[in-house]
Amino acid sequence: MKQFRMRSGGVFAAGPPGLRGGVMPSVRAIATQLSLSPATVSRVLNNHPDVEETTRERVLARINEIGYVPRFGRRITNVIALAYPDEPVRNEYGSFEPALLSGIMRGLGEHHFDLKLLSIRRDKSPEESYTQFFMRKGIRGVVLRCFRHNRAMITNIAAEKFPSIVIAERFDEPEVNFLRADSYPSSRRAVEHLIGLGHRRIGLAMHNVADSDHADRRRGYTDALAAAGLTLDPSLVMELPSGFSAGEQVLDAMLGLQDPVTAIFATNPMTTLGIMRRAQERGLVVPRDLSLVGVDDSDVRLHVWPRLTAVTQDASALGLEAAQWLTRVIANGQRDAVCRRTIATTFEVNGTTGPVAGAASREAATQPVVVGSVIPTASGEITSIHAR
Repeated sequence: MKQFRMRSGGVFAAGPPGLRGGVMPSVRAIATQLSLSPATVSRVLNNHPDVEETTRERVLARINEIGYVPRFGRRITNVIALAYPDEPVRNEYGSFEPALLSGIMRGLGEHHFDLKLLSIRRDKSPEESYTQFFMRKGIRGVVLRCFRHNRAMITNIAAEKFPSIVIAERFDEPEVNFLRADSYPSSRRAVEHLIGLGHRRIGLAMHNVADSDHADRRRGYTDALAAAGLTLDPSLVMELPSGFSAGEQVLDAMLGLQDPVTAIFATNPMTTLGIMRRAQERGLVVPRDLSLVGVDDSDVRLHVWPRLTAVTQDASALGLEAAQWLTRVIANGQRDAVCRRTIATTFEVNGTTGPVAGAASREAATQPVVVGSVIPTASGEITSIHAR
């Protein structure tokens, strides 16, 4: 690899296209700029304990400022990570994660980056900074997933000025870059839609994950009820881990109330599908006997019957935009670039919402049925969920 001599005596190694001036700063150059020995800078990069803390902080601040990337073998890595503070999100959370991953992969193409999945808490040594951890993993930037209990970790990563962007969470701290969808207005419209159809007993099936997305959906529900003069009934709000079984539990519980629900707003796709399946098993016809609104992160609503009325957000588009922004920042050396963007969700009316059912239909629907049996509707049709 060619080298270029600086006036100060430092050395830069030729870097990949897109870096400032087409060169990548070396350990020797950083040492010269900070009036340190190359050995000291190397010890910092390798998390050696025999370095004063003030020196360690100076070196880490400088490498983040200038975008230093260590060479692995003879090649400078072009890798970003989709990093989870804890373990990667499970499949039962719904379609958000696979759609997000698909978008990120498409967004890496512009600057020919690769992707790695990381669990920070599992893999990071307590003695190393986040910058040192990412460098040890050969990572040049991170797309971060976040929940309320690990927000402090995210702000610490941002404070080190390592290239990063958070998906699906908002932050007041100005140093944190984020890209999220605002589901509050659409969630409120969804509940207002149900109220407009005559529903007064509207259940809320909440995924029990502490993030701003789900908090916004709950706020949309409560605000819509309040604006309509309806009292919030705590028995109509259930928080459970998402999944098919959660949807089944929600429907059984809400139909078991002395005054059952006539509609449900479910904040997770898998829970919504569980409600639909259990409704079929219990002989309810959606939307004649039960109206249902879900949340869709991709196109799940189009693959069930009736097609799901839903609050929709495009997780793939979030991943695409986040990956494009992050790789451009890295490739162009834009260390001070800022992304604090909120995009709108939509509310889409399809086939799972309708006027309140008559009392006779609701009473018949609450009778027990044999799970797995085929239940004809009054018209002779069979209700079912079709996976295309």
